[in-house]
Amino acid sequence: MKNFAMAALFLAFGTVAVLAADLPVKARPVVIDPGYNWSGFYVGVNGGYAWNNANDVVVSGTPVITVSQSGAVPFAVGGLRPEGYLVGGQVGWNYQFGAGLVGIEGDFDFADIKDSRNVDLPVLGPAARTSASEKIDFFGTVRGRLGGIVSQRLLLFATGGLAYANVKDSANINEFFNAPVIGRQFIANASDLRFGWTVGAGAEWAFASNWSVKGEYLYYDLGSPTITGSQTNPVDTEFATYSFSTRGNIVKAGLNYRFDGGGPIVARY
Repeated sequence: MKNFAMAALFLAFGTVAVLAADLPVKARPVVIDPGYNWSGFYVGVNGGYAWNNANDVVVSGTPVITVSQSGAVPFAVGGLRPEGYLVGGQVGWNYQFGAGLVGIEGDFDFADIKDSRNVDLPVLGPAARTSASEKIDFFGTVRGRLGGIVSQRLLLFATGGLAYANVKDSANINEFFNAPVIGRQFIANASDLRFGWTVGAGAEWAFASNWSVKGEYLYYDLGSPTITGSQTNPVDTEFATYSFSTRGNIVKAGLNYRFDGGGPIVARY
């Protein structure tokens, strides 16, 4: 009797197991990560450092100032090299096609990029001091981007387009007839919005669903403006012209949030 009961019990469990195997089972979601989708609009913040190429501010015009060593006019205020920090934000749009990418980005940064130089000139006659300074207090670009996706979440890109900045230039010649009495002066100042071009390259890494970090290098050229100062103290018809050259380099890091694209695709089976 006992053996019969055990056999019946095993038979019952076996029947239940067979029936359970035939029941439909709801599949769990399977996460598939096909790589990062870079397409879509994004916004972000950035910060960096800029330094202009060291350039001479060439002085010409009519002032009777002759450098005694060379006897040459014009002369120059050498080695003006504005540099400093910038911080701001950017907005852009990307379109990904396979492993390639095209896009456009605009950025705007508050800046403190500046330098000044004084040159004491040994001259035939009265002593003279020439000074020059330049400052950029904001800087922006509108650039195209062309890139390649070299791994699932790493983008390398080249970039180029329009650059603009508010640039303040000033220069002055002071002649000292009998120090500390100042003789003639030739003062010139300008503050204006200037346009030029920029090119560069960078890399961007998508570290989360809609977030990425980037680093980039830019070279910019805002032209070679000239400013002119008439003679003062006393007022006369003579003048001095100062030629600047506003070209430089920027390295920046940034953080972007992408509204579209990004995360993995979830499929159900």
